[in-house]
Amino acid sequence: MILLLLDHLWQSSLFAGGAGLMTWVLNRNSAQVRFWLWFAASAKFLVPFAGLTAWAAYVAAAIMPPLPHPTVVEMQPWAQPFSTPMLADEVFSTASTTSHLDITAVLIVLWAIGFTTIAIRWLVRWSGVRKLLLDAAELKIQAPVQIKSSSSRLEPGLVGILRPVILLPQGIDQQLSASELNAVLAHELCHWRRRDNLLAAMHMLVEALFWFFPLVWWLGARLNVERERACDEDVLASGNDPQIYAEGILKVCRAYLQQPLDCIAGVSGADLKKRVERIVADRLCVPLGIAKKLMLAAAPMAIMTLLSLGLFAVPGAIAQSQPSGPRPGTEAAVREQIEGWEKHQPVTKNMTASLTALTHQQQPSIQAMIDGMGPLKSLAFKGNADNGADVYLAVFSHGALTWMIAPLVGGKITSLGIAPAIIRSDNGPSPGTENALRQVIAGFAANAPAYQIMTPGTFNATQQQLKNLKEIAKELGPLQALTFKTINPLGWDAYEAVYQNGKAVWSLQPLVDGKVAGILVSNAVLNDAKAHGDREASLRRYVVSLEKRAPNYDEMTPELAAVVHYQEEQTLATIKALGPLRSITFQKGLARGEDVYLVTFEHGKVEWSMGPLTPDGKATRRSFRVL
Repeated sequence: MILLLLDHLWQSSLFAGGAGLMTWVLNRNSAQVRFWLWFAASAKFLVPFAGLTAWAAYVAAAIMPPLPHPTVVEMQPWAQPFSTPMLADEVFSTASTTSHLDITAVLIVLWAIGFTTIAIRWLVRWSGVRKLLLDAAELKIQAPVQIKSSSSRLEPGLVGILRPVILLPQGIDQQLSASELNAVLAHELCHWRRRDNLLAAMHMLVEALFWFFPLVWWLGARLNVERERACDEDVLASGNDPQIYAEGILKVCRAYLQQPLDCIAGVSGADLKKRVERIVADRLCVPLGIAKKLMLAAAPMAIMTLLSLGLFAVPGAIAQSQPSGPRPGTEAAVREQIEGWEKHQPVTKNMTASLTALTHQQQPSIQAMIDGMGPLKSLAFKGNADNGADVYLAVFSHGALTWMIAPLVGGKITSLGIAPAIIRSDNGPSPGTENALRQVIAGFAANAPAYQIMTPGTFNATQQQLKNLKEIAKELGPLQALTFKTINPLGWDAYEAVYQNGKAVWSLQPLVDGKVAGILVSNAVLNDAKAHGDREASLRRYVVSLEKRAPNYDEMTPELAAVVHYQEEQTLATIKALGPLRSITFQKGLARGEDVYLVTFEHGKVEWSMGPLTPDGKATRRSFRVL
């Protein structure tokens, strides 16, 4: 969470820097333009990065060629690992994160204290102003907004957001001439027309939420300067005499107190000396030229393009149809990772936020593993794992490691794993794996897992997945044949298991001291499985909702809806690139109640898996991969 916040802060800071550069270019133009640039920088703090990328993807999809999209697994992975090595988004290891959580809790408490203190301070001040407003007397002055007189010594100001009132101190008509008072009222009416109180309140929310970040307070000062300057320009443009207006402001400052809140627009705000100098000089604003208008118009498109090209983040558990070689950029990414760890400087700039967080959590254990290996001697692509990751064998002076990296998305690493490498020079099964696998399969079928032949890590992982394994064993029925097929890219023995009711692929890591150190089961297909009609209809409605760019979250369980929402921009971009839906055809049934459908679009085909629906028709598990 902390790393996500840091990402948001630097992105918002970069946005503010761009706005600042543009205000510098527009220094001689209207203050209103500069105000809105600073306000956009403030509002960015309230817009999470995911919101910007979703907007960018929606707008850019119509004008930019689609990026190659990996398959999105929305809930249930196609292969279940039961082993100590880490696959896909199970990054590196699951070591204790107690200290990390403790630090996070402390920071949350500190933030809450700061937020509460600021909020209470503002509420107390507002309650005082509110009391003055309730006790104020209405004045018979012709204006589009109500004007009242208060016994307080506060300067004239516009009070309120929904039903604003101009609040004048009693006796101000004795302090100012009629012309000076008219100029001051014109200033307040300008604040009313611009809805400055509402805009100021929005920035106050930014200051309260990010009170610890100095930039938001600096932005508040810039907003105040440009807000007052914009109203000054408006007052002068309406024909008021600059000398009289400046004199009126100075008299107000001498006689009255400044308003206590930014969301109460007074007349004496910002740098008074510079304001008076500008008012008296009465310099005309330089109109925006063609070049500056084009710059302002191009800025949103430039931001959208940058976000669309390089800043998409998609969670782990990604799978693709198996290519014949490595996916673009994965080898360079793994080399960069290894070089960073060798220098004790982990490289996270090209990782998604979630992967960055996991990497930092596991940094000590990863560093210890890399340090024991010595210098890198070679890096070779070994193939694709069942979960779609590219597998690389990294040989060091004192050992070897297997690196598993998912296809890059927008140049970013979404999923990464590292495990001790198993270097195989043989072409056949490792000694003892077939017999061990038979015992494992028999144990699951008999509801008595063969824990005695598993290493502690495999034992723990198996216990976590025991319910799934029992369901698979029950549905497949008795084992009829077990045949060695190949050595997979991880160096594990892969077997095809034929059952009475179907077949599956099992992979076993070579035994460690005669014990099973890693198990993987995938593609458990049932014979003669029939399609569930309600699932096909549910899938069709879902695909249609994606085509309309409005996923039907009401037809999903909360757990599935959360995952789909997190991956929404990637899913929508993939469906848009595939074109209109043509047909949906049932292909096969998998264990644990999965229906697999071939979904044909105008520009491609997708294999879509659908899990059981709840009694009220909500989808529980769903995944797809582009063929």
